[in-house]
Amino acid sequence: MLNWILWLPIIGAIIAIAIPNAKDNVVRWITLSTTFVVLVLSVVLYLKFDTSTANMQFVIKTPWIEQFHINYHLGIDGITMLMTFLNALLFFICTLSSWTVEKNVKAYFALLLLLQSTVFGVFFSLDFFLFYVYWEVMLLPMFFLIGIWGGENREYAAIKFFLYTFFGSIFMLVGIIALYYATGKGVDSFSILALQGGKFVNETVVIFGHTFSFEHLFFWFMFLGFAIKVPVFPFHTWLPHAHVQAPTAVSVILAGVLLKMGTYGFLRIAFPIFPQAAVESSTIIAWLGLISVIYGAFCAMAQDDMKKLIAYSSVSHMGFVMLGLSAMTTQGMNGAVLQMFNHGTSTAMMFLLVGILYERSHHRWIVKPDGSKGYGGLSTKLPKYTVVFIIGMFASLGLPGLSGFISEALIFLGIYQKFTTITVIAVVGLLIGAAYLLWMFKRMFFGEVNPETEEYEDMNAREVFYMLPLCVCVIVFGIFPSPLLNVMKASVGQLVDLMAKF
Repeated sequence: MLNWILWLPIIGAIIAIAIPNAKDNVVRWITLSTTFVVLVLSVVLYLKFDTSTANMQFVIKTPWIEQFHINYHLGIDGITMLMTFLNALLFFICTLSSWTVEKNVKAYFALLLLLQSTVFGVFFSLDFFLFYVYWEVMLLPMFFLIGIWGGENREYAAIKFFLYTFFGSIFMLVGIIALYYATGKGVDSFSILALQGGKFVNETVVIFGHTFSFEHLFFWFMFLGFAIKVPVFPFHTWLPHAHVQAPTAVSVILAGVLLKMGTYGFLRIAFPIFPQAAVESSTIIAWLGLISVIYGAFCAMAQDDMKKLIAYSSVSHMGFVMLGLSAMTTQGMNGAVLQMFNHGTSTAMMFLLVGILYERSHHRWIVKPDGSKGYGGLSTKLPKYTVVFIIGMFASLGLPGLSGFISEALIFLGIYQKFTTITVIAVVGLLIGAAYLLWMFKRMFFGEVNPETEEYEDMNAREVFYMLPLCVCVIVFGIFPSPLLNVMKASVGQLVDLMAKF
């Protein structure tokens, strides 16, 4: 089944490219059908998933480049299962939200499908070489989607995104090569699972006549590669530019799924392969997470552009994920993984809502450069939009009863005993988060109706339809998080047990 989920988007992209240019609607329907089938398959995968084991499931292993012991090796555990469903759901929704795209329709939707396949490839790969191939190929559709369909400064944003991520990938590649030689170029040299468990604790490496701990050196190589993708402060500067310039659907995928590839890399690779280095570096990771939380929140509060505000809020929210990971406790890790999923749904809602309003107003100003309000009184003109915005906003700031609360509560429970001071300071990030979201809401939805908003239409049936699944997710999983926690608990427990040995 993993093969179908992985390759169906590629098949859909090929079919879309083969369609004559004049038939844009056919391309849209092919893309929608493909993403819908993938979503259905991901639900079937969830229903067939055995929550009682931490072992990899639905494993596929076929020799690929036998000379170097490289395999086409796929599989999923509980953590991957959540990311699989999130990826499938968001791409289906993004296809619907992109229905009004008119520029190079065929290329746009083909690249969107290619991007979905490469993201699945990153999550499914159990071979290091295969993982790296998908990690790098993913850059290409993102580069073109931002660079061609983005805003006024799209070329700069696309190049900055590409260079930052590629820079981190170089360090990751060096780490992969080092692991290949450290294992004697044997049968399992590229097997992510076989390399896990702290096998390199006593290994050393000599560079320029100096001896370094193999484990610690290459943990930080991997850390850099993944931290840029999260992004962790101070590697975050590419993100606001990419979000502001990217089309709405690409912003949703970037915040909802691509950032999670970085934290997924910590969970799948950096922590289990280099557990001692991870444990000994947990304080540094916690402080970097805290700085991301506070810095991202303050930067968000200073923004007048809705999209830039939400972009910086993502830096802050992903900082909470890093805090949960640094705790290396059951509650902290569970909270981190749950936050990865919950942030994906709530932030997707916010970016989609910005896109819906932008299609009507053609600007994103909360406060315009001349000091006047960009909007005002939207609650009376757009009641359906207002209700959905309230749900997304409160889910994002962690209101009890909505999805963001559970994950953040677990993270705080997990880090309190280990990093009490950091926990207390991190609470400030929550308060600032509430402040900037409520500040935005007050200026946009209350007060006198801005004359410019008089002719705005409320959400149409298509927009309501694609926002509905996200509303359901943030409400249902806020009240009943068990369907998510039960899936990942065995995998998270196995990782926590491994870290406890060091």
